[in-house]
Amino acid sequence: MKITLDSKVCGFILAAAFITGLGFGTSALAQVQHAYPIDLNSKLATDIGTLGGIYTQASDINDAGQVVGESSTAGGALHAFITGPDGMGMRDLGDLGGGYSTAFDINDPGQVVGMSYMGDRGYAFITGPDGMGMRDLNSLVDVPGGLVLHGATGINNSGQVVAGVTVIPEPEIYALFLAGLALVGFIARRKKMGGKLLA
Repeated sequence: MKITLDSKVCGFILAAAFITGLGFGTSALAQVQHAYPIDLNSKLATDIGTLGGIYTQASDINDAGQVVGESSTAGGALHAFITGPDGMGMRDLGDLGGGYSTAFDINDPGQVVGMSYMGDRGYAFITGPDGMGMRDLNSLVDVPGGLVLHGATGINNSGQVVAGVTVIPEPEIYALFLAGLALVGFIARRKKMGGKLLA
């Protein structure tokens, strides 16, 4: 079977991360892991580095060779990153205030989508062209009540995004749930006491 690559791809393929382990039996966090875009034309693999830590995981590459994913910082946080063309010059995309972000996809203009914590909850994010200006995707679209976009996993060159949704129950649902738990507890206690009601 003959494999032909589109000329726009520039011969770059996002490679699975090469892992330099510190020995068998160590935890994944104790391993050094870097990602390498591979140019099939020149047969070169380039280490894109980290954001100051020991871990980088790449998830996508666009036609210019810009790579996105997550990398550990010097302080131990995991942040989304973007590189320049041909995988050069890694830049931290930051987060939405919760200390964690990861990038899943990038389109040709360089818009990046992924997930970032906001407080204690993961929200979907999108950036502008070239990875500039991370924004909460929920603030840009009208989603039906009770739904929250929690992670954007894909973006095309037209700016259309695929995102996962979390259902946030309305306060009335919480009240009904608590009332149901109280009823179950009352019935269990009544059975334990032999069907007698306590005064």
